[in-house]
Amino acid sequence: MDVNEVQVITTTAAPKAEIQALIVSPPPGHFNLDASWSYSIQLDTSARGGSVQFSGQISSTAGADGYRGSVSDVLGSMMNINEIPLVSKSEQNPDGGFTYTITFPLAMGDVPEMEVYLSDIPVSVTTLEEGNILGGSFRLEFDGEITEQIAFDSSSSLLQSKLEKLPSIGSISVIRSSPDSQNGFSWRIEFTSDQNSGNLNNIICHGEGLTTTNIKGGAEVNVGSGGIDGSYIRGSFQVEFGKQCLEI
Repeated sequence: MDVNEVQVITTTAAPKAEIQALIVSPPPGHFNLDASWSYSIQLDTSARGGSVQFSGQISSTAGADGYRGSVSDVLGSMMNINEIPLVSKSEQNPDGGFTYTITFPLAMGDVPEMEVYLSDIPVSVTTLEEGNILGGSFRLEFDGEITEQIAFDSSSSLLQSKLEKLPSIGSISVIRSSPDSQNGFSWRIEFTSDQNSGNLNNIICHGEGLTTTNIKGGAEVNVGSGGIDGSYIRGSFQVEFGKQCLEI
C-alpha cells in the first residue's frame, strides 16, 4: 500500500501552578483585625484573552475555604478564574494580620498578579511562584537542512510554509492541535510528495529559542507519538521456474 509518512511535532513545558500571597494587616494603631473590615480584589487577564473582573468584598478575618464568603469561594466566583483556587491561611502574623497563600488552577498558566481594588485596611499581593506557559520559537531540521525560526504558537499554514522552503521537503500537509494548559501545541505533518516517499528520517527539533514564564519551565520540542511510518519494502524473495530457483 502507498502510505504517506506522518510525523508529529510537539512542544511541551513543565506544568507549574501560579502561587500568590495575599497579606492582610490591621490599620495603623490596631493590633488585631476586625471582621467588619473588608477588601476586594481585581484580576486582569485580558492580555491573555480573558477579562478584567472584580471580586466581592472579603472579610478581613475570612477563612481560607470551606464556606460561602471564604477567600477561595469569593475568588472562585470571579468569571476569569476557571476553577476554585486552593487557599491556605497562616497563623496570625506579628502585626496581627494573616497571610493567605493562593494556588491557581494549572489550566490558568501564568496568572497576572492580583491587585487590591477597594479596602478598609492595608492589603498587599506578592507572587511566590509564576505559573508556566511557553513562548519563544524553535527550528526544525530535515536531512541536514534547517528552517527559519518558527513561533511557539505557529499556525499550521505558517509551519507548513517554513518546512516547504527546505529543498529536502516536497509538499506536506499540516494540522495543528488546540493548545494545552502551558500553551504547548502539536503539529501533524504528512509528507504528500513522491520526493519524500517511503519510510523517512525523523525531523530533528531545535528548541533553544523556546522560553517559559517559570524558571523551572523545562520547555521542549520533540517528535511526539501518533506518527505513521511511510510504506516501504525490504527483505528478499525467490523466483522459481521449472526446477531452477533464483534467490533475489
